[in-house]
Amino acid sequence: MDNVTIRPWRTEDRPRLVELWQTGFGDDQKYIDTYHSLFLKPDKCIVAEADGRVVSAMYIMNGPLMFPPSGQSLSTAYAYALATDPAYRGRGIGTAVYKACVSAAMDWVHAVCVLPSEPGLYDFYERAVGCVPASFIREAVIPRAEAVGPVKTAAEPISAGEYYLRRKALLRGRPYAVMGPDLLSLEALHMRRFGGGLLDLDGDIAAVEMDGDTCRVLELLAPEGDWADVLASVAARFPAEDYAVRTPLFFPGPGQTRPFVLAALNPELQEKLPDDLWWGFAFD
Repeated sequence: MDNVTIRPWRTEDRPRLVELWQTGFGDDQKYIDTYHSLFLKPDKCIVAEADGRVVSAMYIMNGPLMFPPSGQSLSTAYAYALATDPAYRGRGIGTAVYKACVSAAMDWVHAVCVLPSEPGLYDFYERAVGCVPASFIREAVIPRAEAVGPVKTAAEPISAGEYYLRRKALLRGRPYAVMGPDLLSLEALHMRRFGGGLLDLDGDIAAVEMDGDTCRVLELLAPEGDWADVLASVAARFPAEDYAVRTPLFFPGPGQTRPFVLAALNPELQEKLPDDLWWGFAFD
């Protein structure tokens, strides 16, 4: 890593940040501009500069509040969208940027969280700064033949604000992460780009996006009802070959348990996070 400088972003870096994002993730200009307008603040992005230009970047967001059983809210930051120029990968530059993000955020939060975009990246983040699982999910892939059924309740689109209120009410008293309206609005934009959205199902809720022939049910919350009935309503509105369904461990749902969000914990945090803490969907 000779001749590499790790530093906060500057205004003149913004066009390069867009280039790196598009190269790393393929998102369109509208989504990147929306993210930047909401979350790109003076102290909320770390970059690596080499050979006179920015070659890697990662963002720091104010993350959800986590509510473990004690009821004391725990503040989080969210390390997001690590992207490195392909010509500079494999040199430890991305790791250095991620470490700098964690170090910066530890001054003001209990935990710095990251949601790896693919299974192979969990080891990377665990090795980089000693992250531990902070949240687990139950997950299953259900073929259409098993997902369809009688529709007892129509799946109706709702706004991010309405979803926020329904979600908060359903999860009250459980260990979970509260996503504010800004986070939900950005995620709803992302879902609509992929043909999905936020849904109300007679009090139960679901967050959905399409991924080719798969409908990804990123969050299905049906504490009192039958999750299969809710999924049948989703399937009626979003025809697909398969349904990848995520549910909290403390509500009914199908599938196996796996780690979801990883967190670097502030050394001053004395409270152990519960194994069934529900993070929900966001930015994976």
